Amino acid sequence: MGDCSVTIVGAGPSGLTLAWWLAEAGVPVTVLEQAETVPEDMRASTFHPATLDLLAESGFAQALVQRGTPVQRWQYLIHASGDSAIFDMGCLADETAFPFRLQCEQFQLTQLITARLQAHPLCRIAFGARCDSVVPDRDGVALSYTQSGQSIAHRCDWLLAADGAHSVVRNQLGLEFSGEVFPKSSITLVLDHDFEADIPNLLGVNYVWLPDRHYSLMRLRDTWRFTFSPEPDQDRDSALSDEAARDHIARVSPRASGAAILSRNFYTLHQRCLDNFCHGRVVFLGDAAHLNSPAGGMGMNSGIHDAHCLAEHLVPVLRGADPSLLARYDRRRQTIARDEVQRLSARNYARHRESRADQRQAIWQDLQDTVADPGRHKDYLMDAAMIRSRQREQAIA
Repeated sequence: MGDCSVTIVGAGPSGLTLAWWLAEAGVPVTVLEQAETVPEDMRASTFHPATLDLLAESGFAQALVQRGTPVQRWQYLIHASGDSAIFDMGCLADETAFPFRLQCEQFQLTQLITARLQAHPLCRIAFGARCDSVVPDRDGVALSYTQSGQSIAHRCDWLLAADGAHSVVRNQLGLEFSGEVFPKSSITLVLDHDFEADIPNLLGVNYVWLPDRHYSLMRLRDTWRFTFSPEPDQDRDSALSDEAARDHIARVSPRASGAAILSRNFYTLHQRCLDNFCHGRVVFLGDAAHLNSPAGGMGMNSGIHDAHCLAEHLVPVLRGADPSLLARYDRRRQTIARDEVQRLSARNYARHRESRADQRQAIWQDLQDTVADPGRHKDYLMDAAMIRSRQREQAIA
């Protein structure tokens, strides 16, 4: 490896998995994270089979299964009638060691990896480190960050930007993050309530139509995630207010409207992608490189897939391969971001929010036809489980 130095900005799932795979390959790595500790936020909560397969060798997948709720059967549901279209991931048992969706908060993974990395001789994690400037040149990157009130100059051979949707690194380089904002936003509440006692035949993951709107309910180990779209004319504070939140809960379950709300998150939904993930010695991954609707739970997972692919390409470069090899990382992961993750998540966004009766009927018939046909059923789940996107990635030369 020589004396090559690698710095990762951002200690979310993509940054930390990348740090792990690099350190395990013998690469010394520094991680800079603005937060003072690993946040216990309630953002992503779905780990797909393709991601668990990547995390299995390290033991992280097995540890997550112990902390989460495996969901083999999940459904689309009509609230009023109880009619359902149920997808059974057991049909993927010959494709993956984990034929289920794992419902588990993303911080469970970041906490697990942080503990392992802090004991790893090749990794240093600097919490409370706010990146202030990034200046790349032909041989590396000069940057400065503030930690404990002190400005620290830092230089590395490679800077890997995993610092999220509002990436400081991306902004410092003045890169255009082209795309669109979806017309409807999203709110997720985490509730301490037993919805299974209120809604017949509820499964671990449920995408549900009310007569004029939608919601989803996802089971974590001890809580439920309830997601819905606020009223079109509501501002963020009004939409998150107790009155508005409990009004939406009451539409689903009057009994649940008095339950404890453990967290509230408001999401403006974007679909964006960098034109290039590689800019000299600066390489982007995760939300810093691309954004998509959270419908279907593909965002965090695709960021972890970015990390695995980047490690596969960067390690050979650090061992002497031509840096142009990283262009294949760009081709692979940009193609997957645009053609797979954004395409499927945008389809899910539109399907979940459809309220026109004729369009709903067409979608419902298509769902029923899909679950009734074993070939179509498995084909659909290969996409949803992100197994096909991983297969396509590896086929891109």
